[in-house]
Amino acid sequence: MQKMFNSLVMVLTLVFTMFTCSALAVEKFKISEYGGGHQIWFEAEDYDEQNPDKNDFYDVIDQGKAPKDAFDKVINRTGAPGGFVRWTFDIKKAGGKGGEWYFWGRVINSSNTSDFLLIDGHKGDKIPDLKGKGPFNFPGQNGQRAFEQSQGPPWMWGVNPPKEGHVKELKNGENTMYIFHRQGARSIFWDVFCWSDKRNYVLNDDDYKKAEQKTMLAVDLGQKLTTTWATLKNSS
Repeated sequence: MQKMFNSLVMVLTLVFTMFTCSALAVEKFKISEYGGGHQIWFEAEDYDEQNPDKNDFYDVIDQGKAPKDAFDKVINRTGAPGGFVRWTFDIKKAGGKGGEWYFWGRVINSSNTSDFLLIDGHKGDKIPDLKGKGPFNFPGQNGQRAFEQSQGPPWMWGVNPPKEGHVKELKNGENTMYIFHRQGARSIFWDVFCWSDKRNYVLNDDDYKKAEQKTMLAVDLGQKLTTTWATLKNSS
């Protein structure tokens, strides 16, 4: 009886842990293997954290109010100062491994503005103290900008200037990216983000549509619970 009780406690602890951890990473994403490489795609609005939680510089806009042909809701990048948005994603889910990866975004950036794109663990990316409410100071971060090109409308798959936010060293497994305020305008919109490990692969809308849909919570939770429960029964 005691052994069965201990097994039940272990399962409940696992469930609680997995539900708690699931809130720390992007739960809906797509994967693909275009161009002989690996890609992981996710909607910009499916972020894990925004600081401050509610603000007027990273507004989430419904699809019906977003620019034409948005895939879903979008982020409207406005001009107010301060704040950041955080996404955590797992490149192993796309079959990739640590190394040099390349960041893309489906954006409208007609104002030629940019923000700082920083990866936790990338050499040279200095993540500031995130306990405050911003605005944040970024000494030496001018070499880590995202979307500093005039793009659209319509939607375009934008890259960052070479050797800046476009190219990053990602770790095996989970990585955390931050976009911090630098500039903004009401004319800037972010729709979909993608990381690819293939340098010469150029993104397009059809590839995103055809990519395989994944759900972190549903897939991982089911697999882990099945494996864990089988192990516990065999040991009882």
